[in-house]
Amino acid sequence: MKSSDIDQDLFTDSYCKVCSAQLISESQRVAHYESRKHASKVRLYYMLHPRDGGCPAKRLRAENGSDADMVDKNKCCTLCNMSFTSAVVADSHYQG
Repeated sequence: MKSSDIDQDLFTDSYCKVCSAQLISESQRVAHYESRKHASKVRLYYMLHPRDGGCPAKRLRAENGSDADMVDKNKCCTLCNMSFTSAVVADSHYQG
């Protein structure tokens, strides 16, 4: 399956599978696909699911040292499926 076929499955005119967003109107679709939040989730998605079929990007170990929970909390929030550009942005997210 080509990456363009995968993209067509992820991003349709009526639904964004990466963000789990239902897109009802043309203006809503355009606003969603051009949003920073969507771009952030797409970057995180492709980081975790590389197009070339290779291994996902290496992640740093969590504070508890568990191999199952390997993630850098300053790069992404797995609960919200958000990625961050800096530790300051991550801290702001975690503080609400």
